[in-house]
Amino acid sequence: MTATREITLTVNGIEHTIEVEPRRLLVHAIREDLEMTGTHIGCDTGNCGACTVVKDGEPIKSCLMFATQADGSELLTVEGMEELPEAGGDLHPLQEGFREEHGLQCGYCTPGMLMSGKVLLDENPDPSEREIREAISGNLCRCTGYQNIVRSVEYAAEKLSGEEVAAADGGVAVEDGEVVVDADGTDS
Repeated sequence: MTATREITLTVNGIEHTIEVEPRRLLVHAIREDLEMTGTHIGCDTGNCGACTVVKDGEPIKSCLMFATQADGSELLTVEGMEELPEAGGDLHPLQEGFREEHGLQCGYCTPGMLMSGKVLLDENPDPSEREIREAISGNLCRCTGYQNIVRSVEYAAEKLSGEEVAAADGGVAVEDGEVVVDADGTDS
């Protein structure tokens, strides 16, 4: 029988103390011990990025780290995005960007993309397209072709900066449920 170790993780602002085997991967501790299944398991080899979480401010692939290595760390998972101050109790601007710019299809890569995008925008609030592509380069997506993911991060950067966000599809700009500008460009 393998001995367990007690570890403490602060996940999405809440401290958790759990018993884990030394060989337990962080992704399994998050999903199974803490029952936060938003972090996905893809390849189990660190290639796909579906398991990306933010550990002490850095994006990490949680399938490449033992849970014991994260003892005492602060983690952010996709479940904690709506609780961040910039979310204002609603969707985080990144989540809103993925919705508005159609940055997801099957959704499997989305939590990892959100975590990588979050760290990028924390470090660089006005990234170029190249910088966004570099930041998400460790996250694979088989569905979208990445362009809408890049636009989703750009959307969030604009929203977080306080700029007016234009609808990429030429649609109607909406603010707090009210139409701001009609499709023909006239004020409503």
